[in-house]
Order: sequence, then structure tokens, then C-alpha cells
Amino acid sequence: MSSNSKYTQAQQVVIERVINSIPAEIVDSFNSEQRIAIEKSIVINSYNNNHCVDFRPTIGIGRWRYYVVFLLGKDRRKASRHQSSITTIIKVLLVTFGLCFMFISAVLTLYLIKSALGIDIFKHFSFGIWDYFKAHFLN
Repeated sequence: MSSNSKYTQAQQVVIERVINSIPAEIVDSFNSEQRIAIEKSIVINSYNNNHCVDFRPTIGIGRWRYYVVFLLGKDRRKASRHQSSITTIIKVLLVTFGLCFMFISAVLTLYLIKSALGIDIFKHFSFGIWDYFKAHFLN
């Protein structure tokens, strides 16, 4: 383990655990620069816990224990080009669906208001929406 005191005790424990999992002949071949780079990489990858919500309860059921992790925070990972394009497509579809839903809802609301006021745009023609609305929601 590194004798460098710039890491917290918890970070030093993680560094030691990772270094001990590497075969001794390989660890002995590391020069000081390589060892420092590995330690920094371990600390960066294992202690980037800037989460708004970090909830980690443990649930004991009989002789078994289970854990649940719920993390919420800003995603700082670099997305691959493939993931990025799929995400963009999904966002476009969701926005399009949302706009269509809002447009249809607005048209339906305006139609119901028009019908409630007794305004006929086309004589002797009705979609039947007002009659359905009156029968199911106003009685």
C-alpha cells in the first residue's frame, strides 16, 4: 500500500484491496509513477460519490441479507455515440408524443366548450363527442 497520506483511510483500504488482488510479481514490476497513477485511478473511480440521493438500506429476511442501492445525481459519464443517438431519438419521440397529446387535448377541450355553448359550425353534423360527454360525465 502507498504510504502517501493524501488519501483518506477508506481510500487507502480500497487501494490496498485492489493492489493485493494483483499478483505480487506484477505489483513488484510497477515503478513509482505507475503505482501513483494506479492509486489515483482507483480513488477517482471508486470515490466519485457526488449524488443528491445516496440511499443504501440492508434488508434481513431470515438468514439472508439483501441490500438495495438507490442513487440519484448528475450523470458525468461519457456516453458512447450509439447510446447518444438512441437517447436523442427517444427524446425526440417523447417530445413529439407529448406535443401531439397536448394538441389533441386542447382541440378536444375547445370542441367541448363550443358544444356546451351551443355553437354549431356545420349544420346537422356532430362527431358525437358532446353527447358521449354529457351522458357519461354530466349525469
